[in-house]
Order: sequence, then structure tokens, then C-alpha cells
Amino acid sequence: MKQKRPVLVSFITDLNFLNVLLIIDSLFHMNTNQFGIITPAPTFFNVTTKVLVILILLTVSYGLLRLKRWGYWLMITYNIFFLVISIIFLLKLTKQSFYNPGFIISILGLTLTLSAKRYFIKENKST
Repeated sequence: MKQKRPVLVSFITDLNFLNVLLIIDSLFHMNTNQFGIITPAPTFFNVTTKVLVILILLTVSYGLLRLKRWGYWLMITYNIFFLVISIIFLLKLTKQSFYNPGFIISILGLTLTLSAKRYFIKENKST
């Protein structure tokens, strides 16, 4: 019998797809300026980083949709990585407040992902 995907996992995956769409949109500098969103100039490093993040998010989303354990751990790793980057950024810039979108999104992502652990990690039941 095929296992039904939990709503929480679908929600996390939908957020990843939304993030991918927003990153793709930010690759086109004219689109973001039209809506008043300021993005860094499209340099080779910025574009390469964004494409890499898109590929990682799509891979993670595939793993989450298939309820694979590696998808769960990749999502945890992804959120922890950006949480550490945000903390380093906050510590480096002492004038920066704790209202940092990357910091908040990483905490929310970790909270959602950790609460979905039961769908990916099966406990060994003694019979």
C-alpha cells in the first residue's frame, strides 16, 4: 500500500518551490526592480550561487516528496548552514539587529522540518 504524504511535508516542499521561484525571479534583475525589490548586481558569483541553491532546493524537495531519509537530512543541513551564515553575519555586523530574514527563515525551517521527523525516521519497534 502506498504511503500518503503528510500535509506538513507537502507544506515544507511547497515553501521550497516558492523559494526556488523567487530565486529564479531574482536572477532577472529587471523583474525585481519593477516591484521595488533590491537585489545585488548579477555577477558571476551571485548567479552561480543562486543556481546552486536552486539545484539544492529542487533535490531536497524531491527527497521530501518521496519521503526519503536523505531528503530530510539535506533539509536539516540546508537550514543549519543558512542559520550559521546568518549568525556569522549578525556577529560580524554589530549594527545589524536580530531582525534578519535569513535568521528567522532558518529557525522556522528547522522548526517545521524537525517536527516532521516522524515521517522520515522510523523507530525500531521491538516485537
